[in-house]
Amino acid sequence: METQSLKRVGLLQGLSDDDLRTLAECAQRVTVKKDQEVLHQGQRNGSLFLVADGLLHVRVHSKGHDVLLGRLEPGSFFGEISLFDPGPTTASVHAVSDGHLIEVSRAALERFVARCPAAGAQVLARMLEGMATRLRRADERLIDTIMWGGLLK
Repeated sequence: METQSLKRVGLLQGLSDDDLRTLAECAQRVTVKKDQEVLHQGQRNGSLFLVADGLLHVRVHSKGHDVLLGRLEPGSFFGEISLFDPGPTTASVHAVSDGHLIEVSRAALERFVARCPAAGAQVLARMLEGMATRLRRADERLIDTIMWGGLLK
């Protein structure tokens, strides 16, 4: 896998070419097709996915409805919760267009961190920043639902 597609991923920006080559050796490139379900809510997943190109939607199925949680564009990542908590996935991810993902399993990430500790720490810190941003957005949505959805009535 070439390092050029890795450079576009926000999580990896600032890593040296050597670090990116090492990560590429640990990861695998995955091709996705339009309308393909990449992850199914409730399934077990042990990988982080980096969006190299394409567009994906994150959805949660609840009470007979699909709720769109977000869009994943090139540079985005998903699946990180499963790296820290191997429970079932919290949402489904569907490809809206053809594209490519970079899949990094937990074992592959551990190999990368062992081989490139400073770069690994940087990637993990950025991953946690992304998770914190998503948690903040979820909190805001919850507050909006409570305030504007009539739950306080």
